[in-house]
Amino acid sequence: MTPIRGQRGISLLEVLIAAVIMATIAVLAFGALDVSQRSAEVSTDKIREIQLLDRSWVLVENDLRNALRYAGINQFGDLMPSMLIDERGEFPFMFIRGGMANPLGNPRTEVMRVAYRVEDEILMRYSWIDPFNVDEDIARVQKILAGVSEFSVTALPDQGATGVKEGPWLDEWPGNGTSSATPDKLPIAVKISFELEGRGELTRLFALLPGD
Repeated sequence: MTPIRGQRGISLLEVLIAAVIMATIAVLAFGALDVSQRSAEVSTDKIREIQLLDRSWVLVENDLRNALRYAGINQFGDLMPSMLIDERGEFPFMFIRGGMANPLGNPRTEVMRVAYRVEDEILMRYSWIDPFNVDEDIARVQKILAGVSEFSVTALPDQGATGVKEGPWLDEWPGNGTSSATPDKLPIAVKISFELEGRGELTRLFALLPGD
């Protein structure tokens, strides 16, 4: 009778090698998962930034689409123009707009004044139901976009301008000596530029609707 040989067991060295292989696979898998998760987070953050930027431009565009030629006297007896562009002023960009929705039919005007300026690198929007009372204490204030370090607006007059590229683009409106820049008029276009953290200078051109 042939004796049965005993089965050979797994040596300690083989166990260690298997453990090392499994640990290496686990480390590689965890690294790949971590990289994938970080990439997803970065993509989500970028998408959120783009959405916030697009929302900001849409808000500005909606305001300008409804800009009105409507000058009047404020509570101090001073003439307030339809649009005011002055980088040295309290608000570098301010104008009157209409078209405010009133679904409940409340007894209020559909005309309001809006203004934009940068505070602590945040683009802010101010709005007043009374377009000729711009007291900050009664304004509705909205934070529009963070990371804005510079903000400038220029206007293209309806007289003397040879084209969008050629201009001339005016950094004040009205009161800059042109015959078309009167308090009751709007430029034919405005150009808005600002420096945004991580994106550099961004510029948009907005055509304004003619009319009274």
